[in-house]
Amino acid sequence: MRILAKRDKCTGCHLCEIVCSLYHFGYINPTTSAIRVIKDDLGKGANVPYVCLQCNENKMFCLDGLNVDRKMMSQEFIWPCETVNKCPHKAIFAFNEKVFHCDLCGSDPQCVKICTTGALYIRE
Repeated sequence: MRILAKRDKCTGCHLCEIVCSLYHFGYINPTTSAIRVIKDDLGKGANVPYVCLQCNENKMFCLDGLNVDRKMMSQEFIWPCETVNKCPHKAIFAFNEKVFHCDLCGSDPQCVKICTTGALYIRE
């Protein structure tokens, strides 16, 4: 399962960021969200949702040279901040030396549920 985005439908409301932080931490702080809505850098000003594409779901993967089972990588696991730059999809985020990575909310992604425009959707 992975979360995908229809970029042309994203309005930049940031509800996905809000619900992610609220669901995982019990408070609203978009900087602790595992999804981010960022203005594109192509000069068009479009809002672009970035979220983990689960590239190696249920497999071993490598961050900063460390092989880690995906199931062990939780929201609370602390990684060196330079690992954020290793993701080719810009979908791993850091705040206060903690790295945030989408865990699909236990197979019930809250960001997809809250997205009122249908910009976020699930692909099996």
